[in-house]
Amino acid sequence: MSGRIPRNFIDDLLNRVDIVEVIDSRVPLKKKGREYWACCPFHGEKTASFSVSASKQFYHCFGCQKSGNAVGFLMDYDHMEFVEAIESLAQALGIEVPYEKGSAPARPAEGLEAMYQAMEQSAQYFEAQLKQTPAAIEYLKNRGISGQTAKIFAIGYAPPGWNNLTGNEKLLVDTGMLVKKEDGKQYDRFRHRLMFPIRDRRGRTIAFGGRVINPEDNPKYLNSPESPLFHKSDEIYGLYEMKKALTNIERIYITEGYMDVVALAEHGVKSAVATLGTAINNRQIESLFRVCKNLVFCFDGDAAGKKAAWRSLEQCLASLKEGRIARFLFLPEGQDPDSFINQHGEDAFNQQVEHASTLTEYLFENLLAECNIGTLEGRAQFLDRLRPYFAQIPLQSLKDQILAEVEHRLGQKIDGRMLRLLGEDKPRQQARARQPEQHWTPTRLAINLLLTRPALALTTGTHDELTESDIPGVDLLLKILDRIHDEPDITTQNLLDRFKGDDHETHLYKLAAMEPPIENDESLDLMFADCLQRLQKQYIDHRQKLLITKLQSGEALSETEVLEHKKLFTNQS
Repeated sequence: MSGRIPRNFIDDLLNRVDIVEVIDSRVPLKKKGREYWACCPFHGEKTASFSVSASKQFYHCFGCQKSGNAVGFLMDYDHMEFVEAIESLAQALGIEVPYEKGSAPARPAEGLEAMYQAMEQSAQYFEAQLKQTPAAIEYLKNRGISGQTAKIFAIGYAPPGWNNLTGNEKLLVDTGMLVKKEDGKQYDRFRHRLMFPIRDRRGRTIAFGGRVINPEDNPKYLNSPESPLFHKSDEIYGLYEMKKALTNIERIYITEGYMDVVALAEHGVKSAVATLGTAINNRQIESLFRVCKNLVFCFDGDAAGKKAAWRSLEQCLASLKEGRIARFLFLPEGQDPDSFINQHGEDAFNQQVEHASTLTEYLFENLLAECNIGTLEGRAQFLDRLRPYFAQIPLQSLKDQILAEVEHRLGQKIDGRMLRLLGEDKPRQQARARQPEQHWTPTRLAINLLLTRPALALTTGTHDELTESDIPGVDLLLKILDRIHDEPDITTQNLLDRFKGDDHETHLYKLAAMEPPIENDESLDLMFADCLQRLQKQYIDHRQKLLITKLQSGEALSETEVLEHKKLFTNQS
């Protein structure tokens, strides 16, 4: 994509995004004092030294010194490119990224960009083939899928034959669209199948799912292999289409197939998604919870469906934070969301959803079915089975509710022995935040206070005279003052971002992460003024010593130095 992203848009984005929310959705944080803490995700450690500041909107690790803003975190943690990180944050806020036309020369597509183009061309080819294939259109009609819904999901058709796809063969092999044989020849992976493009959060086609239209063909479903664009354990089918269709998502339905998603959308249920031929994992669940706090897992009521539901429950536990709800819907045996909604309609499906089990109900139902709690041995077995699931839940209020339910089910109060069986006998250990000892100099403190409240710079001048001093760090302080005077409304996160790539960047984040010795925000002005006074005194002392040394050496002072000497001693007295 040619064109730069305007600087003012990046500033506004950083001001609108909440870095605590961005990081907490990936690395669970705990609030300690003013800041949030966790064990650093970028290096191994047992004591929390990774700090996230809600007020200054940046993160800093006192261990490995890694630091940055929300954009930097996505680049470091999710391995995104800069533009991708900007677009990801903008998408989460529901705003579009503008690009400056003509501000950067367009370059020929290469690498990943060329692969995206090859996949998009394949998707367009399959869509065109569908329009020319009556049998495939008839199949969709028989499944209750309209042309409008097929267009929304860009459903296509891969015709029979071995060499239909054309273009850069290497790109088509790399993306999995062609299969390369040992003799070097290639053939089309997808043949005589309905094609469902799998799109990433930006709407780019990264893979395909192919479904047979002839029931005698095998396999029934065929997915693209892993590629530089596609990692099936990270992607979710229908997520892009859902977010494009809905601005207010009240609940997300998680199904097991493409046709489930498409059929539900056809009948007005536009917030369904599906996994890609594998059991859902915690990363995918976290991604969905960030979109909506209410998830409904939809399964067939047979043994396979219940097994899949239990795996989903296990993956959900660690993500059950405040306000998040997971429910489990089991349709009548032999039915899936596709067949059920086609037979019974949206209202009947919604009625089924209303009777879906909560996660704790489903958890207790399964564990109690395996244990005879009418005996002491059975009760101990039940608590032993419950323990590993109970331990994974981060939300203490939910744990308390589960303990109350245990009391109700067992008909007795939770005692010390029962708590020990649940692993709750030890007092909860709070992760201690590890901060280095803080040695405050006037320069360090002044910089820290400016990063806490940049507007403090507007109460003073530029203090260019301090460049003549030998005070450590004063050059950085003056650069910060100049920057704030140039941009009077600049925020902390934007100010820090101005030093991206600067020699002082790491040191600046380190200073910003330090807790200033202030009692309240009202004392900031007085403390900042005091820092400048002390720096001014150090400057005067330094200049006086230089001038006195010059006089003592017998060297004459210049006219300017004479005036400075008089002024300095006048100010000192």
